[in-house]
Amino acid sequence: MRVFFGLELAPSTSLQISDWRDRQLTCDGRPVPPANFHITLAFIGALDNAAMERLCLSVDGWQAQQRNQSATLQLDCTGYWHKQRVYWLGPQHWPESLTRLAQKLNTLGSAAGAKRDRNPFRPHITLFRGCSSAPPAPVQAPALSMHYAAFALFESRQGRQGVSYHVLEEWRLP
Repeated sequence: MRVFFGLELAPSTSLQISDWRDRQLTCDGRPVPPANFHITLAFIGALDNAAMERLCLSVDGWQAQQRNQSATLQLDCTGYWHKQRVYWLGPQHWPESLTRLAQKLNTLGSAAGAKRDRNPFRPHITLFRGCSSAPPAPVQAPALSMHYAAFALFESRQGRQGVSYHVLEEWRLP
C-alpha cells in the first residue's frame, strides 16, 4: 500500500481552485482532477499492514499529547518545479505549526519503516503534472483560501482512470 499524510480539501474549495485554474492557466501538462487536490504533509511510500498499524498507533499516541490547531491557508502564489515537471498553487506564508506537523509525521513514518524525506516542507496543491515548461503567469493572481481542521492518511491507488487518493484514517485538529 502506498500512503502519505496530507490535508484534504473541501469539495467547494477544490471546485474553486479548478475553476480558477481552468480560467487562468494554459499548460501542456496533464491537469490534476479536482478530486485529487490535496496538500501532502509527509510522503510515506509503501508499507505492509503491520507497519501501517504501527504508524497509525504512533500517530494516535502523539496526537493525544499535542495541541496542533486548525488554521486557514491563503492560496496566493503559484510555482513550477522543473525536475518534477509540476505546476502548483500554494500559500506564500503558512503557520509554523503546519511545518512542525509535517516534520513530525515524516519522523513517525520513518520510525514505521518509510524512507525519510529530506526535502524542505513546501505546502502546495499540484495543478498540472508532466509540464515541459512553466505555464505563463496567470492574468489574475490566485486569491483563494483553504481551511483545514484535520489531517489524514491517504492511500494512493492506481486504476484504469489514473491515480486516485483515498482517506484511510483521519485525525482532527482543535
